[in-house]
Amino acid sequence: MFRKLILGFVLSLLIFILPALLLRPDAIACSKLWVMVGIGVLASITQPAYKPIDRDAPPEDRGTATQLVWTVYITLILGTIESLLWRYPRSMVWDTFSVSMLGVSVAGALLRAWAVAELGNYFSWHVRVQPEQSVIRTGPYRLVRHPGYTGAWILYVCCLLFIHAWIASALCGVFLLVGFLRRIRYEEELLLNSFGDHYRSYRQEVKQLIPLLW
Repeated sequence: MFRKLILGFVLSLLIFILPALLLRPDAIACSKLWVMVGIGVLASITQPAYKPIDRDAPPEDRGTATQLVWTVYITLILGTIESLLWRYPRSMVWDTFSVSMLGVSVAGALLRAWAVAELGNYFSWHVRVQPEQSVIRTGPYRLVRHPGYTGAWILYVCCLLFIHAWIASALCGVFLLVGFLRRIRYEEELLLNSFGDHYRSYRQEVKQLIPLLW
């Protein structure tokens, strides 16, 4: 936990505070920028440890974990720059929309944390099936097959909306979705091969990302 806390704090400083120091030093005093640091730390401590550059990924993963990590990093950096250069000072003002987006972003982080906790020892950062794993249909997995991805998408898109980074939030939404769909394709191929009809029936009964819809 301590290692993830430190890693999340350092990465958040690099993503949110360093651009402010370089581009708009007066923004350092804005509370919303430090809330973004807090969101980054929350995202780090509510998920298992990972490597931004991972040479140990199994072939089944096909680089999807690294793709998603760097999609998040790049779009968050772009969003910080957009917020500071194009939307400032309005982007740092607290309003109803900002408070709403902060709440939804935190809800996304909690949904992802719930999904990870529900899998327990079966959770893997990479596309793989654990020994003695079974099809999990409890908790958030009753509603969607990939609640962790739904939660992560909500978390990162809404935290960019929180600082009025409209363009970056759209880019994040599109590229994260592309990355998740690519990963889901490989993941479900492996799950079907491993669990056969058990996973096939689960896939027919439960939507992949949005309850009852998709």
